[in-house]
Amino acid sequence: MKFGFFNWWNAAAVALLLLPNLLYACRHREFGYQSASRALNAAEQAGRIGCMVFMVVPLGVRGGEFGFCSWEGVILWFGGTALLLLAYYGCWIGFARRNARPLALALAILPCALFLLNALLLGHWALGLCAVLFAWAHLTITWQCAKEPKEN
Repeated sequence: MKFGFFNWWNAAAVALLLLPNLLYACRHREFGYQSASRALNAAEQAGRIGCMVFMVVPLGVRGGEFGFCSWEGVILWFGGTALLLLAYYGCWIGFARRNARPLALALAILPCALFLLNALLLGHWALGLCAVLFAWAHLTITWQCAKEPKEN
């Protein structure tokens, strides 16, 4: 299965990742995690933008287009992407009800896992590098900024 130069399926996945973030930001304008380190914030943004671009456009991929050699790869890619997105939406539902560090960390881990899964399955080294950069910075910032769970 070949996707060509533009991967519409991954474009939809990126849009689905962004949707709950935008909805939550519209309802909670004061919300947002920022590190005191400008370099860490810049690394997170560079990784995020790189991941979103490389998920959709195969820059640096051998042959210049996304594709799979077997249907098993397609099933693993599609199933893994769908499961990670479902888990992401489930965590957003919980986070909207209760802003707590475990849910914030889950919301940070799941997109990183999605980007890394796609990098591995699509053989996209540039996406992999951006995913590692994003994961490191995003998880660090989330850990620093997320609320501690309240003890009873």
